[in-house]
Amino acid sequence: MKPSALAFVSLLAALPLHAATIVAEPFPPARFTSLYIEWDDKGKSTTIQLSGEAVVYTVTTAGKAETTTVHPSGDAWFKFIQDLNSANVYQWAPKYYYPGQGASWVIDIVLPDRTFNSEGTNDYPKNGAVTEPAADPKGEPSIPFLFFWQAVLELVGKVPPSPPAK
Repeated sequence: MKPSALAFVSLLAALPLHAATIVAEPFPPARFTSLYIEWDDKGKSTTIQLSGEAVVYTVTTAGKAETTTVHPSGDAWFKFIQDLNSANVYQWAPKYYYPGQGASWVIDIVLPDRTFNSEGTNDYPKNGAVTEPAADPKGEPSIPFLFFWQAVLELVGKVPPSPPAK
């Protein structure tokens, strides 16, 4: 290899990686066309919606709504997408349902090149096999759903971000 080519490759290897240079499958770092998330549980409804460049986070308890509007950075969006990938959200079934009354949730994500929808009533994706329902009569959120919800709360600044993995 020529010395100039070797120097160029060394320079590239030394550059820090940013959201724009890393592609994660199946949700690559891309602009969301539409984002709608809702979780209604134990008398408390939480919705997250994209509004232009902003994300609107609304919590409604006992008929009283509290709304916060945030403008996530590019890195925050990238981490959110990585967290969706870690929770295997893209593998979730379109619908999870267990008879009875309980929590309900909806995820509707639209990217320029694809759409993802999943929803549940009294059920969540199964731990270890997210394409299957948990079918838990207690109706407690599964670990994949809790990972997803943690990512949502981090995106809107409602919890501090998780420490980086070592």
